[in-house]
Amino acid sequence: MKTTSIVVLLASSVLLTGISAVITRYAVQDSRDRVNWVFHTYEVINRASDILSTLKNIESNQRRYMLTGSVGPLKDIEAGHRTLLQLIDSLQHKVADNPQQTWLLKKKLVPAITRKLDHIYTVSTIYKHSTKNDALFLKEQNEEKALTDSIETWQALFIEHEKNLLTDRLLQVATTHKRQNVIRYTSFSLIALASVLALITILQKEKKNTQLISAMNNVNETLEKKVKQRTYELQKQFNVTEELNEELQQNMEELESFYEALQIRNIKAEDALAEVQDLYNNAPCGYHSLAPDGTILRMNETELNWLGYTSEEVLGKMHVTAILVPDEHQSYYNDFNSFKEHGFIHNKEHTFLRKDGSTFPILLNATAIYDEQGEYVMSRGTVIDISERKEAEEQLREFNKKLMHFNEEKNNFLAVAAHDLKSPINNIIGLTSLINMSKQDLPGDIQEYIRHIQRSCSNMQSLIINLLDINKIEQGSMELKPELINISSFMRQHIHGFREHSTAKNITLTLEDHQAVNTFITTDLSALQRILDNLLSNAIKFSPKNKNVTLRVQQDLAMLRIEVEDQGPGIPPEEIGLLFRKFKRLSARPTDGESSTGLGLSIVKQLVQVLKGKISVESKVGKGTTFVVELPLIYIESDRVPQPVI
Repeated sequence: MKTTSIVVLLASSVLLTGISAVITRYAVQDSRDRVNWVFHTYEVINRASDILSTLKNIESNQRRYMLTGSVGPLKDIEAGHRTLLQLIDSLQHKVADNPQQTWLLKKKLVPAITRKLDHIYTVSTIYKHSTKNDALFLKEQNEEKALTDSIETWQALFIEHEKNLLTDRLLQVATTHKRQNVIRYTSFSLIALASVLALITILQKEKKNTQLISAMNNVNETLEKKVKQRTYELQKQFNVTEELNEELQQNMEELESFYEALQIRNIKAEDALAEVQDLYNNAPCGYHSLAPDGTILRMNETELNWLGYTSEEVLGKMHVTAILVPDEHQSYYNDFNSFKEHGFIHNKEHTFLRKDGSTFPILLNATAIYDEQGEYVMSRGTVIDISERKEAEEQLREFNKKLMHFNEEKNNFLAVAAHDLKSPINNIIGLTSLINMSKQDLPGDIQEYIRHIQRSCSNMQSLIINLLDINKIEQGSMELKPELINISSFMRQHIHGFREHSTAKNITLTLEDHQAVNTFITTDLSALQRILDNLLSNAIKFSPKNKNVTLRVQQDLAMLRIEVEDQGPGIPPEEIGLLFRKFKRLSARPTDGESSTGLGLSIVKQLVQVLKGKISVESKVGKGTTFVVELPLIYIESDRVPQPVI
């Protein structure tokens, strides 16, 4: 036989031994199960016996009560009743897997016991209110005796069924044990047979080996003779070889020179490779490559140090999910399939899991490498530790919370301060108006002082109103009350309020209304007035004398377009971005000494946004500025609308 036969026989022996061990293990487990069945049956029989015993104890306590008339036996009857219920409940649980026993217990035995207990309580009650010779009492006693016999009969039948079940299970145990012994003995016999056959095969193989060694010795003697003859022939060729060696020596010298040059190049290449390897391993970011199944093929020292692993623990052994927190495993599988298809991942945030269980956030960028057939080979991923960035973001969030808190406190302060200043300013304006209205002749300088007070109070009042407006907008407490407004009527009335101011500077204030007479807009009246107040006031304030200011109104599709154009100094391009910021004062100044709070345009922009509109500006230095406001328009015919506000 060949060596493979020996291996087969030995393997068969080992396999049979394993099978025998498995069968023995399951045999032991099956025997344990059968023994447990036996114990279970004995427990059921004992519970059934305990039920009858407890019932008899209850009857005994009934007789004690009838003989003594004391209360103690009644308490014992109650205790026995509770014990009996517990035994019945336990017995029901133990036979729950046996339909026949469950039926016998629930349909026969338990109802009989229940009637028995009812009769016991009934007899005790009759005895308490009657005499022993009472006919009804004697009748109940007879019925009680019949119930006892019935219970004993069903209990005996229940125990008999359980004993039959026990007999069947013991028979199954014996049969299973016998079958398992046959299998084990057969396995042992086959193991012995395989071992004997393997031994015979080994002996035969050893005999053949001895014969082969003898044959090889004979062949070696023949080879030695041939070697001696060949050596003589080679000696003749030695001189020729010497000449060839001289030529070879010259060639070798040339080859050595070439090798030295090649070695120098190799050293340079190795140095370059070592430098690249050093850059790869000690880069400030992590690098790794993944196989198609997600196994980590490469990882530089930087990333290994971050994770706390060695290359021996990771490369070719660890799946990438081992360094991801469990919550991101599903996300990885989804993204990795898409990555292999599309070939790239940009700025994907993950949370890496270190060997010690700690975590840190990273930013991943990767590209896929494919073979000539377009099949995915591996990835090249770059990992950046963004722990410091995340900490900075968290600090920034905390700082923003504090800023929001401080801003809220500032807004509250401005609201309180502006509100508290409003009443005194109004009182001062009212008093100066009363002085001007009086018939008294005041000196010229006093009148000038009063006019100065009125201008200052008006400026202060404007500042207070602006502060209150912007505070309401920023806090989101501004309540809009949409109203139906006739655009043409509103614009005519509103521009009339600025005639006095424009006339004082000899500025021509013009309204160009391109609307139909009965065009309406539904918006907040107060907000629209504040927008026009600030835009017209600024246009007049920053326009030199003898210039024109134009208010232009027209419909642009579903929007109302309002333009306020002046001929002032214009706004430099570099200052356009600062126009709508709070408290920003640009290079242009009011032309007649008017005051400017730096809040007007900021309020205009925020009010326009609140009204779901937009604002833009067009300006040329030295020629003037045009502000354009676009608000949503609702176009309604006059015969279909209610009475408008304006």
